[in-house]
Amino acid sequence: MKEIGQESDVELEESSDGIPLVDEPLDLRPDLSALGIIEQERGVCEDTYENRNILRRAKLGWQAVYDHLGRATGLISARSSESLAERRILSLAEKRPLLEDPTNNNSDYLTGLDLLLEDRALAISPPWVAGATRAWQAEQIAGGPTTAKQAPKGLPTRCRVIKTDGIRCMLWSSGRLKDDGLCRIHLKNQRKSGEDIERARRRLMQAAPYAVDVLEELMESAQSEPVRLKASTEILDRAGIRAGQDLNIDIEVTDSRSASQVVSERLARLADGARSLAQRLNAIEDGEVIDGQDVVDAQIIEPPKDETESAT
Repeated sequence: MKEIGQESDVELEESSDGIPLVDEPLDLRPDLSALGIIEQERGVCEDTYENRNILRRAKLGWQAVYDHLGRATGLISARSSESLAERRILSLAEKRPLLEDPTNNNSDYLTGLDLLLEDRALAISPPWVAGATRAWQAEQIAGGPTTAKQAPKGLPTRCRVIKTDGIRCMLWSSGRLKDDGLCRIHLKNQRKSGEDIERARRRLMQAAPYAVDVLEELMESAQSEPVRLKASTEILDRAGIRAGQDLNIDIEVTDSRSASQVVSERLARLADGARSLAQRLNAIEDGEVIDGQDVVDAQIIEPPKDETESAT
């Protein structure tokens, strides 16, 4: 607990009539009640098609709201481009000691020996930046890499990408030549060979919610009934509710003969086989030569008596 006379976190000011004035923090979230949306709290509403449609028409973005366990709450938080820019400026205010020119939001960060000598800047820089800077400084003192094949150590710098709000990215680049002055986020978004299909698939997945919004809007407000019907069937189809489908099976017959002809030919072949077998049996009984060989009568040979007795 704070003792009497200790400064409070809330700054109090006295007005002309002696009533204290409390300076509340600036709330950058948009007022959704002015748009006709029922708010759960300032800038937060339910994730419904109607609310998203209103936010889209007002040129506001949104992001999903999760609880402390990481579960979806069914709520969205509205964000305007101005509020995002203001939030970045407020975040940049904490990094003013890192800037070479504190009055310029897009100024470079302090690097090298300047960073190591500035205690305030070193305290708020990431630990890996301080470690990489010390390693770079040690290599410079030693006269460069130990071998000719070893690449020189990189000096961390501020990411060179300027975002859509006109403010430069506030993350750090490793300083390696192959990173081209980009942080890990923008370096990952760079186009690489063989990734076009994956990038297209990710774009399709990101556009899927907006496509569903368009289908819902066409289903509800389209003037043409065929368009409304098509949008409704597309939604049902994507939801797994599908109507009956016509199944056409085409059989291609390569044999032009009729069934009776096929049966007659098979019966004729069976009759020819039966007659040939009967002739061979008669020839065997008469002792005639079959296929150039004489027919020899077989004789049964009985085993010796001792073998039969021992076997019994």
